[in-house]
Amino acid sequence: MCTRSLWEIIWSCAATLFACTWTAIHPNIPGMDEGKFTVFSRRLGIMMIALIAPELMITWTAIQFLSARDTAKAFNDTFEWTVTHGFFVWMGGFMLYLNDKPRATLATRELERFVHEGSVEMPVIMQADIEDRSKGDALSKGIAILQLVWFVLQLVARYVQNLPMTLLELDTLAVATLASIAYGFWWKKPKDVGPGQCLEVYIAWAGMFCFKGVQSRYYGVQLPSR
Repeated sequence: MCTRSLWEIIWSCAATLFACTWTAIHPNIPGMDEGKFTVFSRRLGIMMIALIAPELMITWTAIQFLSARDTAKAFNDTFEWTVTHGFFVWMGGFMLYLNDKPRATLATRELERFVHEGSVEMPVIMQADIEDRSKGDALSKGIAILQLVWFVLQLVARYVQNLPMTLLELDTLAVATLASIAYGFWWKKPKDVGPGQCLEVYIAWAGMFCFKGVQSRYYGVQLPSR
């Protein structure tokens, strides 16, 4: 009979949960004035939600995926965008610049409006340009998947051999399965992009009148009247 120590069971479950939660989290881009502690605390909070209420994680990530897909479709009239582009907009990846200085992060509807009005100079953005800013590559994603697959195979082997499984292992399997679904929705989302890696969007001076009434939010200067 195959025997396992308590430490072996706890380690196997902890490694699987860590791979399916902490390493799988794709947070939005932090604000320019947010420190490392704030970023860490936010990520820790997301991890706790994934452990305590994984169904909420699935709902949240599904909404993000659908929003990113809709954004990509909205910009496809002008640019050839993918879901990755849509995710990058929603996570705060476009920074408005004036006089070579960052002024504000553009929300999705703001960016869409300004692009359609010709108020900003939009750079040509390839998916590879965004992926270069992401710290999540195929290797890191593959490691998380392999850890989950190895854990599942261990449980399947014990089931086939009629060996007992602990309640901790069954709970870990349930949480990891739900977290993997959320991970799938985040598959195309850039991971761990820093605030200094946003794409720069510059004001097109010919269209500056479009910003009248919201200048305080964007660049704090008085615009001329029409």
